[in-house]
Amino acid sequence: MKRTAARQRPRVWTVILVPPRPGARARSLSIRARTVGVIGTFMLLTVGAAATWTGETQNFAEATANELAESQRTVVQLLDSVQMLAALAERAKYLPPRDMIMPVAGKISSRFSSARFHSILEIFRAHRGVDLSAPAGTRIVAPADGRVSFVGWRVGYGLMVEVAHTGGIVTRYAHCRTAPVKKGQVVAAGQMIATVGSTGLSSGPHVHFEVLNRGQSVDPIKFLASTRRASGTTREVPSEPSIKPETRPMGL
Repeated sequence: MKRTAARQRPRVWTVILVPPRPGARARSLSIRARTVGVIGTFMLLTVGAAATWTGETQNFAEATANELAESQRTVVQLLDSVQMLAALAERAKYLPPRDMIMPVAGKISSRFSSARFHSILEIFRAHRGVDLSAPAGTRIVAPADGRVSFVGWRVGYGLMVEVAHTGGIVTRYAHCRTAPVKKGQVVAAGQMIATVGSTGLSSGPHVHFEVLNRGQSVDPIKFLASTRRASGTTREVPSEPSIKPETRPMGL
């Protein structure tokens, strides 16, 4: 029984504490082996946890840095795209509109000409646009996006509407019956800006359609066709065979 009790007695570590002053009494501290094991295990676990946390923190920091770098690259790409779009938009201000459409669904009764005999005035004079005959009240639409630059009456033209487009292009619509737009109003391609009438120097309902390129009158039909070719549009504008004989000009 004594041997069994001796074997079950826990092991104890004795630590002698020597004082720093000579002659002072030394002290002893008893520590069980189990306690030393627990402390050692705790220290090992602490060191392991610290190492694991440090590694995870480093991995997280690297992942965060990579995400930030990717986000920065995306931001740079977006800024480049925005700058490119801004440059294209700025450039578009100096280019004529594309895919311009005819302002009215009518037939050409008189073409653009440098000298045409006017049936009302009975003189030869330049015809700086084309006459498009259509029933009175027919919608006249903007051939491209723009801003209304004039609405009012002019001698010979009657009620007239002018629309300013990009690239120094201005379009005119004369002999109108009504004009529901105002100066300064922004209009979109295909939006109604007036109706066909016979005001001013006119012998019947039609619209006198002009195109000015930086102040210079140009053939509206050829100009509209050029805006289609520039954008690769295959749809064609009315051509020569659809033009009525110019036996009696209807207006300017």
